[in-house]
Amino acid sequence: MALATPAAAVAERNKVPSNTQNLSSLHTDYVHHVAFDTYGRRMASCSGDRFVRIWDLTSEGNWVLSSEWQAHRGSISQVSWAHPEFGSILATAGNDHNVVLWEERDGHKWASVVTLTEARRAVQCVEFAPKHLRLLLAAGSADGTVRLYEALDVRNLAQWPLQASLQAFPSDAGSLGVTCVSWCSGPMGAPTLVVGGSHLVVYRRTKQWQAILTIPKVSNMGVLDVAWAPNVGRRFHWIAATHGSELRVHKLSREASKSDSLELESTQVLGEDREMSSSTANQMWKCQWNVTGTVLASSGDEGIVQLWKSDFQGQWKCVSEIHGDLTGANANR
Repeated sequence: MALATPAAAVAERNKVPSNTQNLSSLHTDYVHHVAFDTYGRRMASCSGDRFVRIWDLTSEGNWVLSSEWQAHRGSISQVSWAHPEFGSILATAGNDHNVVLWEERDGHKWASVVTLTEARRAVQCVEFAPKHLRLLLAAGSADGTVRLYEALDVRNLAQWPLQASLQAFPSDAGSLGVTCVSWCSGPMGAPTLVVGGSHLVVYRRTKQWQAILTIPKVSNMGVLDVAWAPNVGRRFHWIAATHGSELRVHKLSREASKSDSLELESTQVLGEDREMSSSTANQMWKCQWNVTGTVLASSGDEGIVQLWKSDFQGQWKCVSEIHGDLTGANANR
């Protein structure tokens, strides 16, 4: 059997899978976020060009553009889908200090139902809570505050009263503010979410919202993304976060003396034992779990999506890589 040459091995590794579809985003600025709906058949993208675009998956397996509109007066940081049980509802976060709720009406026509204006600086992240918490929305701002809104009547989407304001980080101009949020999807416990900024803070609502755990700062660049793993029967929780050039998985367990609290059991930095293809200072940008919380995907400056799984010893290993096409990006540098 002939051995593959190094060049052939690299070509094989970089080959685009046959079931991959390359899309022209049609955005005229950087795409800041892409979000799939619950069933993975709809996709929303947002950009610095102030536009949101909706893509639908056809029966032939192709992604086609179905809607586009200017959603904010400034750059859009993030989009989030509500559970389809409540209809086709989308939330957008903008640098114009606003969160806007959108509803699809009359065949791919999206209308603004309410604009939430309490933030004092740019809104950097937004995420709907799990379905069992109804229409509850978390919005994090550069002013260091997470604001929680809830539609008390799902038949009246024009009313989203502010339920709580959590001052997670300082509000001064030199602070990162709130950069990311992620909900715990477990239906059995009290509502819980993790907030990222200069470090990570976990909040839980019993009688009222309060911080129950702080994970210390590990990078001057702060936390750019955080993802709470879906829990399918585990006695502990995993929270993944991108800290500068590092991807970390934090393992949380229930504190023995307090049934309603959590404690940090361990932290693992992923990929420490792997030889990177270029400088190890590459920025890690995004991380996301699969629906069972067993596979973690991450991406960074190298244009590579890495998939990670925990082995029988609890060590996280990279099991696959998907290499993007950086030709256009390199040409624009």
